[in-house]
Amino acid sequence: MLGSKKKNVLKDGAQALAVVTEVNYAKVAGMTIARNYNYKLDLTLMVRPENETAFEAHVSSYFSQFAQPSVGDEFWVRYDADDHKQVEIDTAKIASANAAYEVHVAAAAASAVPADLAANGILGRGGIVDVQKTSAGSLVDCALTVSVRLVDGTDPYRANCHVMLTPEQAEQIVAGSTYTTVRADPSNHSRIALSLTEETPVVSVNDPRVLDPPVRALREGSPCSVTILLFQRQWLQTPDGDELYGIKVRVDSDGSEFQVNLPVPAAVLPALQNGAQFSAKRILAEPNVLAIDWAASLAAGARA
Repeated sequence: MLGSKKKNVLKDGAQALAVVTEVNYAKVAGMTIARNYNYKLDLTLMVRPENETAFEAHVSSYFSQFAQPSVGDEFWVRYDADDHKQVEIDTAKIASANAAYEVHVAAAAASAVPADLAANGILGRGGIVDVQKTSAGSLVDCALTVSVRLVDGTDPYRANCHVMLTPEQAEQIVAGSTYTTVRADPSNHSRIALSLTEETPVVSVNDPRVLDPPVRALREGSPCSVTILLFQRQWLQTPDGDELYGIKVRVDSDGSEFQVNLPVPAAVLPALQNGAQFSAKRILAEPNVLAIDWAASLAAGARA
């Protein structure tokens, strides 16, 4: 349209990923165009908007001889949704993505398990008891107190360690609710390291303080019903193989709310949902000693 202003694509354009399908050196009179050792390249791109049909575009730009794109490379662009010929490389987005990637690479290097522990350390499950976070440039130094249970059956104990994380990772470390994988020195169990790339093992527990209360509640308790408010996996299991979950319940008769640690049979897991109601037994003299009667609840569900 006469008098219309050309859109500032980098400021107002839509964002999308683009794949390089062809690379050619820009030339004038048969000579390659260069500026300060940067070469001008003509790129053919396949632009792939998230909610639009992909389209082909052409972009010319200068690139360092050590950072020239190749066919198959992918990077961010901005484009005019009304004129697909107007496409610009989104250098700000690329710089931001590269910076974020470098932070993650630095965090991965800084938090890597020491070689001897990676090779010979005893695998375990760690519960974060306390965390102190200190900014360390682009990373966060997390000083941790960890409750450790090892797969070799060692009695549970506490140990301290440090780990360098990205700010996003550090936010996920919460005392009292975060569980992670650890590796412990076989000759010095107090020396541990978090292993961020390994799956957390489910560790068998024989501690009567953990196992006896729900057994006693089922044996001696009075019937009641409860509603599940929250539940969380503990990465612990009984000698019979039932996993333990931390479950916050509300007793329907009096409205009291508290958390219990209960073994949950695999057959029950699909029914373990927030808001679900179950039959339970509770020792009246010890109100927080309660166990869900999974067998009775399953039977009632089957009859229904």
